[in-house]
Amino acid sequence: MTFKEFYARFLGVHKCGGCGCILPYERFYHAFCDECSLEWNAALTVGCQKCFNPAVECTCMPKALADSGALCLRKLFFYENERGGEAHIRLIYRLKRYKNRRLTAFVADQLLPFIKSELVLAGLDDNMDKVVISWCPRGRRARIRYGHDQSEEMAKCLSKKLGATYLPLFAQKIGGKEQKELDKKERLKNATDHIVMNARDDIKGKFIVLYDDMVTTGATMTACVSHAMKAGAAGVICCSLACSDKIYGYKTK
Repeated sequence: MTFKEFYARFLGVHKCGGCGCILPYERFYHAFCDECSLEWNAALTVGCQKCFNPAVECTCMPKALADSGALCLRKLFFYENERGGEAHIRLIYRLKRYKNRRLTAFVADQLLPFIKSELVLAGLDDNMDKVVISWCPRGRRARIRYGHDQSEEMAKCLSKKLGATYLPLFAQKIGGKEQKELDKKERLKNATDHIVMNARDDIKGKFIVLYDDMVTTGATMTACVSHAMKAGAAGVICCSLACSDKIYGYKTK
């Protein structure tokens, strides 16, 4: 038995990503307890009212995001009320508030099959040299408050699992309002005005896998995609942990 295995079995404590209960040894490397696993699996089956597919099979995206040059928007689930008490919603806020490599790796593993399928469609399954992983930057105030950017942590994890280059392509200027305080039109203008791009020469002719943990209107992601395409990216594959059920203008049931 290695020290890592000894620590995991006898000393380490892992908590459920939903309810926060301490997991028994049998579920030590799982993200959820049995009850929260049921809630998580149920969330993955909720369908899109645009294409009628479950969220994990849906590639729909807001018109502005499609017009900006995004190839698709892959997501794990839709959410109706981000303040709800379901396990998948609590997981979002656990990742926002705390660094957790185990839960980050869990979400990355959930997203990987769908990202890989999009890379195959782009003819890049065996050529990770042309793939760059990046993320939509968190607001400065939230990053200072919690000490990390949960989307950055996910991008790093995805880059390791895919064997692709990780680059911090986008940053937020000082100033501007928090997106959650604005309506749809204001969000797009605010994001466009306050998101800047770094390392433009590093992405010419490459495909970007762009991650954001929650997509409410798609404004921040649209701004990032627009910057990437103007910098010469060959295409942008967008992915997210969750999308609002009102992202297409109506509620998802």
